[in-house]
Amino acid sequence: MKKEMFGWSIYDLANTGFSSLFVTFFFPLYIKVFLDGNEFQIGLVFGISMLFVALFVPFIGAYSDIIRKRMPFVILFTLICVGATFLVPFTHLIGALLLGGLANFAYHAALTTYNAILPRLGARKEYGKISGIGVGFGYAGNFLSIGAAAIVLSILGWETIKGIKSMFFLTAAFFLFFSLITFFLIKEKKTKCKRAKFKEAVKQVKMTVLHLKKYKGLVYYLISTFLIMNAVNAAIVFLYLYGRVQINLTVPQYMIVFCLFSITAILGAIYFGKLSDKIGAKKALTISVILWILVITLLIFVSNFTTFLLAGLIGGVGWGATITCIRPLLLDLTPKKKVGEFFGFSEFTSKFSGIIGPAAFGGLVVLYNYTAALILLVIFFILGGIILQKCPKY
Repeated sequence: MKKEMFGWSIYDLANTGFSSLFVTFFFPLYIKVFLDGNEFQIGLVFGISMLFVALFVPFIGAYSDIIRKRMPFVILFTLICVGATFLVPFTHLIGALLLGGLANFAYHAALTTYNAILPRLGARKEYGKISGIGVGFGYAGNFLSIGAAAIVLSILGWETIKGIKSMFFLTAAFFLFFSLITFFLIKEKKTKCKRAKFKEAVKQVKMTVLHLKKYKGLVYYLISTFLIMNAVNAAIVFLYLYGRVQINLTVPQYMIVFCLFSITAILGAIYFGKLSDKIGAKKALTISVILWILVITLLIFVSNFTTFLLAGLIGGVGWGATITCIRPLLLDLTPKKKVGEFFGFSEFTSKFSGIIGPAAFGGLVVLYNYTAALILLVIFFILGGIILQKCPKY
């Protein structure tokens, strides 16, 4: 594996460690159990942070296209995310929610220009494989992050306030350490481009919006991934709290489930990366949607740890497959000179889905129950899968 591909892939390891420890696990747990928050507040703060991502990310992507540099944005937003994560335990409920929203915003904002680095790593026919390698590295990061968390919690206490607060320090350190490898290994060439102004990026995004019909299949892609990621974002945010409420899932039990989830996610990413190159990203992504519908159906009827574990194993495959296939599918639809901008639009829709998905899920849980919220996710997946079929074949 060449140096730059390794550097690119290791960032997936770093940010997936943040996602698993912060987004899926300890932030929701800390807010609900130790700060007396609820599911709606958790969903709302993630949703609002996604709104800011959706509003600003297309311009960031367009600006990176103009200046032909990606890494300054990756570095900036990674450092903001690390700082906000570190500060969460030092404040009250409102402060923690605000910092959590900032960390989530920065985490997702960094992904736009990070994803836009992919085309320089190989030929178009290799995009699926490269994306799969990155996702595989990411879920390998789950083992490292969850393993480190288990060691710390076994010393400080599995569900003590001291132990849970320490997880934010661990998450920040983990994300920063592995990101530094990416920062040093990916070197961008100096380019002789004119000095760009941000208003040029605004103008470029405006022109793309006005001429969306020129880009065949992009609108269908954006709508379908919007619906699919609505469901995926909500499932990831509330997975642990759901298990805790429904079957009294403990922290050590969830770590077991999540480690096994990570194994199947790695396998799913690698397999679906190759499958995407072989049968096309559209067909591969459709299969992943079917897997997700099966997972949510299992969760609706979950009654014990075994059923929850089975749903987690299949969900791992679905998650690895979805994240792997979305990137090459977009690249199939994207002019090379607009890669950063179009990844910005992709982030706009997928992260805008992060507003509705978690907030709607949390609201339904508070108003009704988890079953009603899970049914909503099934509807999102079905509609997203149907609209996905409108994308052109490659």
